[in-house]
Amino acid sequence: MKLQLKKLACAVLTSTAAILAAPAAHADFISFEAVTNVVTPTLSAGDTIYTGGQSFKDSGFKMTVNDSAFWQSLGASGQAGAIFDGSNPASCNQVFSCPSGNLSHYFGGENDGSLTIMRDGGVGFFSVSSLNFAFLAPLGGLPDGVYGQLRLTGLLTDGSTVSAAKDFAGQDQGGNFPFANWLLDPEFSRLNLSSLTIDACMFDGAGNCVNDASAPVFLAQFAVDDLQVEVPLPGTAPLMLLGMAGLAMIRRRRAQ
Repeated sequence: MKLQLKKLACAVLTSTAAILAAPAAHADFISFEAVTNVVTPTLSAGDTIYTGGQSFKDSGFKMTVNDSAFWQSLGASGQAGAIFDGSNPASCNQVFSCPSGNLSHYFGGENDGSLTIMRDGGVGFFSVSSLNFAFLAPLGGLPDGVYGQLRLTGLLTDGSTVSAAKDFAGQDQGGNFPFANWLLDPEFSRLNLSSLTIDACMFDGAGNCVNDASAPVFLAQFAVDDLQVEVPLPGTAPLMLLGMAGLAMIRRRRAQ
């Protein structure tokens, strides 16, 4: 009996140690390089243009482009985002002053619009630890300065929300607004999110940062790329519960 108990204890402890040592989540990047469109978007000079309500998928996530709250209040819809090709000189430059420092595909939120990210199928949670972002200027030749912020709003699995914001970088030596890396605080990056909404706000000169097309400031526009996300590995939680049950059984038998 003691020998059997010892063998059981060794097996449970070994499997539990393996579970604890194994990574609990799978890390990946949303890079906008292998996008599958849910609804056929408009194509223009190599750019993929999205109106409010249209969606696309990448890296196991579904992303929905949203019109601004201002346009939604009017019952209107229009161009709210696009996927630009940083290696294509004709991309983005037709309408905006493109950000520098990125030769790959990236998403641009336009006209006060936003982007909502969730797991494909709408089931499951995820976390995000870093991303690259830039100010998508509405026109070139702007004076150097910090014009606004990128904002993140996460919906937690219990229905509550969390938020974070970071200033856009100022111009580089070429007069362009460059991409910068945002390494999120550990308090935010460890949270389990059901969805994440990304938008921008512009400083209005009165101490406020606003996202409102009726305000006398530039449109709140942004560019994002390379979001580092993590999703739980399938079966990690059940295996952990099994190991805990095994340890509890060993304790009961020893007590007897």
